[in-house]
Amino acid sequence: MINQIPVNLLRFILLLLAQVLVLSNMNFSSFVNPYVFPLFILLLPFETPRWLLMIIGLFAGLTLDIFLGSTGMHAAACLAVGYLRPFLISVITPKGTEFEISPNIHSQGVAWFVFYTGITMLFYLTFYFLLEAATFFNFFLLLVKIVFSTLMSVAFMLIFLFLFSARKKRRFV
Repeated sequence: MINQIPVNLLRFILLLLAQVLVLSNMNFSSFVNPYVFPLFILLLPFETPRWLLMIIGLFAGLTLDIFLGSTGMHAAACLAVGYLRPFLISVITPKGTEFEISPNIHSQGVAWFVFYTGITMLFYLTFYFLLEAATFFNFFLLLVKIVFSTLMSVAFMLIFLFLFSARKKRRFV
């Protein structure tokens, strides 16, 4: 896990820059807000303990909050994703499956990775947008915003992964 630190630090910086400089300045609509930054937490090594995931998530989210001025909402959502990640991986991974050191779209397969990022981003964005709205007044508009933002976030994550990850043997199942 020690040799993964430079790779994860570079990934943190690239995702932060992509989120702050590019995606936060793109105006898709009032219902679509793509976020690729949580991919940093999703790609950490499998053996990372939950407590460390939560600490990393908290500080990563605080960093994003500082740049976006979102008053701790990303920190709370990233903390929640850090808590949820080990449980989600154990639920969606078939028993007896051997994986590499960290999640990889090429070794786990596109279907597994889309499901993994989709469920996580649905949770992340639901948590984030509920904190942002602080009400259930326009529940259906909030639901539309969560669904469209999740779909767009997963699409951008997949593009990011296919552009910036090492190619190994691919599994599409």
